[in-house]
Amino acid sequence: MQTFQDLNELVGSYMLGVLISTGVGLILGLEREFDKLKDKGFAGIRSFPIVTIIGFSLGSLTQQFSNWLVIISLGSFILFLALYHFSQKQEEYGQGLTTNLALIATFILGVMVSAEFLKEAVATAVILVTLLSLKTKFVSIISNITSVELFAFIKFSIIALLILPFLPNKNYGPDNLLNPFEIGSIIVIVSLINFIGYFLVKFVGSKKGIILTAILGGLISSTAVAWNYASKSKASPELSKKYSAGIIVASAIMFPRLALLTYIFNAAILIHLALPFALLTLVCIVATLLLMRKDDNKPDTNIKLGNPLDMLNAIGFGAIYLLILFAVFYSNQFFGERGLYYSAFIAGLADTDAITISMAKFSLDSEKTQLATSVIIAATLSNMLVKLGITALKGSKTAGKRVSYAFGSVILVGLAYIFFNTN
Repeated sequence: MQTFQDLNELVGSYMLGVLISTGVGLILGLEREFDKLKDKGFAGIRSFPIVTIIGFSLGSLTQQFSNWLVIISLGSFILFLALYHFSQKQEEYGQGLTTNLALIATFILGVMVSAEFLKEAVATAVILVTLLSLKTKFVSIISNITSVELFAFIKFSIIALLILPFLPNKNYGPDNLLNPFEIGSIIVIVSLINFIGYFLVKFVGSKKGIILTAILGGLISSTAVAWNYASKSKASPELSKKYSAGIIVASAIMFPRLALLTYIFNAAILIHLALPFALLTLVCIVATLLLMRKDDNKPDTNIKLGNPLDMLNAIGFGAIYLLILFAVFYSNQFFGERGLYYSAFIAGLADTDAITISMAKFSLDSEKTQLATSVIIAATLSNMLVKLGITALKGSKTAGKRVSYAFGSVILVGLAYIFFNTN
């Protein structure tokens, strides 16, 4: 903001607003001028800055007159565009309404500058020009979407936007383990990972799509990635190495995510977790790079994508998640707080976030920091065993073997760290 203040003193507030309005108009006008080279149009690099300046000037005059000046002017401008649109020949004017809408938005951006919403106006202009410039990409994507994919997207939207928000976010059952909203969220997350993977593989290519989806999925649930990718490796054995790499790199993302959780609830424990988490992450990354380094399959390999919304797969994952939650509860009932390692092993079968947060709070007593660190690592190793089992049972033989090498190395490194730091 200091730069704006310096410019304000140098050229004056009004001229500074004119310069910013001109810049905002040029951002949109440049894209529209370029678009005119391919399609017919009527407004470009000169018209848009003029419209922005008009909006800014009218907005500035409201202080001396009335807010109705802007409202009436905007209505008159929209009427002018409508009359001009229908009075011109389509081959000269262009058939779309996009430029008209962009001009109206540009007028409003000028008014925003006059109200000193400078950053907001510039950010909005950038978003608008991005949407305008992606026209060809949007058309290309939509033209390649099938009816099955469209209906799958509609079903997913119904589940995520209409059903999930209305599920009761209340706890039921022993120790309040049953939460309909939580279970529904798990199903939506698995379905979302399926969607991301499906369309990235389809439009970006299998090599990039699998790894990118694994990284995104690892930020949400690396176990869900293992569940989905294991199934896909069995359906497309020629891509087993790539899906194995995806399962491994998703697990690598788990460690930075858990480090962030521990930092939020107890920053002191992060110092103790930094070294083991860095080692375990490095093992996963090295394994991923080795799998992706030599790959005979081309990115354009014909893949049987199937249905992008596999609800049976997602519901199955939710059921297993629920069963493991009950197993964790009854195990804790039997062992108590003294069996932290046993609890960590069982908790890691379901989820690493919960045990990590509880151990971070547990280690607020500095004397328990090292113990809490080892318990968290034990939970991550347990989670690795779950993902290894999922891959072995649901995936191809090649995927099971590749993932077992990587996760076996991670488990050995983790156990060695726990052993040397508890003795």
